[in-house]
Amino acid sequence: MRSTITQASSQNAIGRSGINALDLRGLGTNRTLVLVDGRRIITSTPGINRPDVNNIPSNLLDRIDIVTGGNSAIYGSDAVAGVVNFVLKQNFEGLRIRGQSGISSRGDRGSYAASITGGHNFADGRGNFSFSGEFTRQDTLSNTDRDGQTGAFSGRSGFNATENTGANLNPNAGPLHGVEPSTGNGVSDTTFLTGLKNNNISEGGLFTASCPVAAATGESAAAFANRRAVACSGLANFDSANPLSQFGTTYVFNPDGSLTPNNCIIDLRAFGSSNCVGGRGSTLRLTGYLEPGITRKAFNFMAHFEVSPALVPYFSAQFVRVNANQEGQPTFFNNTFRLDNPFLTTQARSTLTSVLAPGATTFTAQRFNIDFGGRGEDHRRDNYSAVAGVKGTFFDGWKYDASASYGHLYTFYQTAGNINRARYANSIDATRNTAGNIVCRINADASTTNDDPSCVPVNLFGDGQVSKAAIGYFGYTSQRTQKADLYDGSAYISGDLSHLFKLPGGPVAFVIGGEIRRETAFAAYDPFTVAGGTFLNSIPEFRPPALVVKEAFGEISIPLLNMPFAHELTIDGAGRVSNYNIGKTGTVYTYNVNGIYSPVRDVKFRVGYARAVRAPTQSDLYAPQSQTFLNGLVDPCGQQNINNNPNRVKNCAAAGVPTTQTFNGTTEPFSNRPASGISGFNGSNPALNAETSNSLTAGAVFQPHFIPRLALSVDYYRIEVKNVIFSLAAQTIINQCYDNPSGIANPFCGAVYRNANGTFVGQSDVSHGGTTVSLTPTGASFISGPFNFAKQITSGIDTDVSYRHSFSAGTSISLRGIVTHTFIRNNFTDVTDPTFAQRQLSVLGDPEWQGQLSANIIHGAFNFGYRMRYIGKQLVSANYDTQNPFQGRPATNPDAFRFLYYSPVTYHDFRVDITTAKKNFNFYIGVDNAFDKLPPYDLQGTEGGNPFSPVGRFFYAGVEVKF
Repeated sequence: MRSTITQASSQNAIGRSGINALDLRGLGTNRTLVLVDGRRIITSTPGINRPDVNNIPSNLLDRIDIVTGGNSAIYGSDAVAGVVNFVLKQNFEGLRIRGQSGISSRGDRGSYAASITGGHNFADGRGNFSFSGEFTRQDTLSNTDRDGQTGAFSGRSGFNATENTGANLNPNAGPLHGVEPSTGNGVSDTTFLTGLKNNNISEGGLFTASCPVAAATGESAAAFANRRAVACSGLANFDSANPLSQFGTTYVFNPDGSLTPNNCIIDLRAFGSSNCVGGRGSTLRLTGYLEPGITRKAFNFMAHFEVSPALVPYFSAQFVRVNANQEGQPTFFNNTFRLDNPFLTTQARSTLTSVLAPGATTFTAQRFNIDFGGRGEDHRRDNYSAVAGVKGTFFDGWKYDASASYGHLYTFYQTAGNINRARYANSIDATRNTAGNIVCRINADASTTNDDPSCVPVNLFGDGQVSKAAIGYFGYTSQRTQKADLYDGSAYISGDLSHLFKLPGGPVAFVIGGEIRRETAFAAYDPFTVAGGTFLNSIPEFRPPALVVKEAFGEISIPLLNMPFAHELTIDGAGRVSNYNIGKTGTVYTYNVNGIYSPVRDVKFRVGYARAVRAPTQSDLYAPQSQTFLNGLVDPCGQQNINNNPNRVKNCAAAGVPTTQTFNGTTEPFSNRPASGISGFNGSNPALNAETSNSLTAGAVFQPHFIPRLALSVDYYRIEVKNVIFSLAAQTIINQCYDNPSGIANPFCGAVYRNANGTFVGQSDVSHGGTTVSLTPTGASFISGPFNFAKQITSGIDTDVSYRHSFSAGTSISLRGIVTHTFIRNNFTDVTDPTFAQRQLSVLGDPEWQGQLSANIIHGAFNFGYRMRYIGKQLVSANYDTQNPFQGRPATNPDAFRFLYYSPVTYHDFRVDITTAKKNFNFYIGVDNAFDKLPPYDLQGTEGGNPFSPVGRFFYAGVEVKF
């Protein structure tokens, strides 16, 4: 499992806080199929395959089956990396009550859980009903709770540029550690620093003086020299002879409204950074969470009754409500103010006047608006599901099962800390009216057409100056509603052909069945947010067509031999045909072939090969598209570009693009380089096809009879996913349309739109013969989104060893160790070079080695448990080839960081259970992360893929009573 979307990292995207999603083999959560009792469950995000495992009824959980490698033939689409099947208890008997509480060693992140589970067998065991009710709560852990980790008050820790590397601002500044600037000179470009704060924004507002290089009109030499000395003194190594070193002094508005220079200890702007060590800039972490708060309430009911062996009706229903919060950064603006703003103190106005050019009437200050409140999210996710079916046995051992299931997701969240942009613009422009009162300028000017009597002027000069009345005027709470429905009907018959014949290894077994499912999705923000009136982006409504999938499947197991030196020789096969009603997937076929050979009872060898698919989701195909622009277009069909690729001439001609016009004194098409860019859309692609994967697994199981209760399994896997859906930039899409050797009947040309005269459809204006010709946009010139072209490959070995032994006097021991060594995890996302790989292995979240050791010693009433988790080293750099050669290519920046890796980490957990002789009462106490390992260096534990927990040492205790 990869830590792709955990409770901590779920905050990294809008609207998904508190979701826990599973990712097998690091191939993506959308390529891992999650089931309950072999059935699909409703997603947590409409339009995307992403079930939330928070919805699993943990107290009725019997076991978890994990099958890696392609399994679409058995389970359907999305099982590219494998399947995780949560199997529930079917015959729970009795009553169990449990309560637990825990807290971190720092006294925060309180966690609480309570549950009741009951069940009863009746009618001589032919019937059973069971229920469970669960409540869990985990308190919010905010950045400000852990200044030592986050630097919320004292300043962040991080790797910061400290050497000029070619994109430098001051060639003469040199590196912080005293070596002349050069990339690849053996001196790291970055240094791990503490106490980092931004030098371009602050909570009270930060003003950066413009360092002048020339006197303003009418300014005397003496006045200019004085202004230059004040404005340009912000950089310690100021060099008056080098304009590149002349960074303006930064000033911070204090809570009392005064404006004073930012007292950085080390100003890092010379190295292309916006940070400094020390100072009074923003840490950017006075809002935000390390872990979101989450409350979960779950109710589950299950029942079945055997009317006869051939007729067993069953039913289950579930309701789960999850409330989660999230807090990100507040709004932030580079506000422009007038110098006559009445909220400015005399001191601040005087300081501004001393550094602004003579006659200046405005200035800008960048502000991190924590006194508006962080942009928080309060989520409510309601999950309803029900299954009804009938099963039974007939024909002397054959079985059947037919069921219908329904799942419904409803989510609602509100975003606090947001603003109404128009009202905010009114509020920050303050002045005094004729009575001397501070008012909004729109209410004090001569015009009455734009007045807003409710406008409240706001003081943004200093943290904490903002009034509640002002926030009440321009503050806005956005809302979003989501819905998703899953209708699934399935039926199968299983049995064997023993009535007809038997092979030496036994009878041939089979399964045949069919499934039909329908999925709907919906998501919409409130109309004001959709219209772009807030700080959030404009996000259109998401209402895709329903996804309908019809499938038929079959499985067969052929036991060929059971004899000396062939204790077992079995071949298994499975196949599935699926038809999708949306997108270009249509009808697809998947299959599995597996073999098992056991020469003796102690050893078993297994091998399998599978073809799997992932059909594009509703989000892939129909996600709302937002408008974007491509400026600086380089038209492949332009006369100056058309010969840069051997396929362009014929493809441009086939597309009907004229290439002989003369504009601006050059021969180029009318469409070349529009003055203000061409418009298009970012989003989905309705022409997507299914991804396909081939997976190979091979392994062995050893259970030697001479060491009872010892089991060892070793398995190799290799998964290759083709036609991976991956997004491209607009210019790349346009180039690929005309550079494609197969002609213009390619998916890239399907996303490029031109008029008959060669102009782009969404072109707003062009330069034509030296004259700008305005055109009325008639649509999009391109769709910048996902295409089927990328590839993923991963391979590795899993090793699993377990041993159990009983001693005298009621003492026993059990041990289990699991080790995974990943060989390859490569992504091929360069559309121009399919052989160009990017190595994902070894970057954060993808160590080469991972392992887990668990041990339990039981003695009488006591059960002593221990678990150790090992996470191998991971790169500091986000890209492997930054400091490592790969595919024969040299490292792109071999001295980017002083060291390559975050060191390996081990976590140690301990627990003690005390159980009465009758097994009806259990008290337990434990500690997770006993040695208090926190994320290393600059990591917080909230980053996507980050496997390190930000909580640290955590104590818990609980009690369980059974009746």
